[in-house]
Amino acid sequence: MNKKIDTEDKTEANRAPFRQSTLDAILLESLEEDGMLLCVKDIDRTVLKQNGDCKKLCGDREGQVCCDGCMEIYDNDDTQQWNHWGNRTYGNCYIHDSYFNVTLLCSDRYLITIMQPLEEKQAIALKYYREVGISKREMEVITQVIEGFTNAEICEKLTISNSTLRTHLNSIYNQVYEAGGSLEHIPRERSGIST
Repeated sequence: MNKKIDTEDKTEANRAPFRQSTLDAILLESLEEDGMLLCVKDIDRTVLKQNGDCKKLCGDREGQVCCDGCMEIYDNDDTQQWNHWGNRTYGNCYIHDSYFNVTLLCSDRYLITIMQPLEEKQAIALKYYREVGISKREMEVITQVIEGFTNAEICEKLTISNSTLRTHLNSIYNQVYEAGGSLEHIPRERSGIST
């Protein structure tokens, strides 16, 4: 019995380097396949490594200090107990003329940014609502919702009252239900009927 355990332990030890390199490859491959952007900076914000999509968006910044884009989001977040440590995700961030979900993984040594582009998802969602057959004004409303604006921001942008906005949202949600669809393209916090 002990001999078997010793053999398994040796096998585990032999597999550990392989598993780590496999894990690294899977992580990078999955980020690349989904078009995600990856940037690794040291704690002083010097860019250590960027993947190709990140270089396309931000330019090749390896070896340079970064102070814009995701770092502006990082600087403006005063909700974190320890700013230079912890993980956080920000939805629908407008960076360099595109929308992204931004995740920051912060440690005592590194700031790792993963940005997930939303342009394609937003286009699919807008197509979905056009096919449901909502009105032009409802399309304006749902576009703002999909882009992550709050009710107050939508009311201001479209110059409508909160009750008019709620009427439009309820109409959209009801039309989707009547068409046999789902609210999968609505941000999660809005997936119920507004009151």
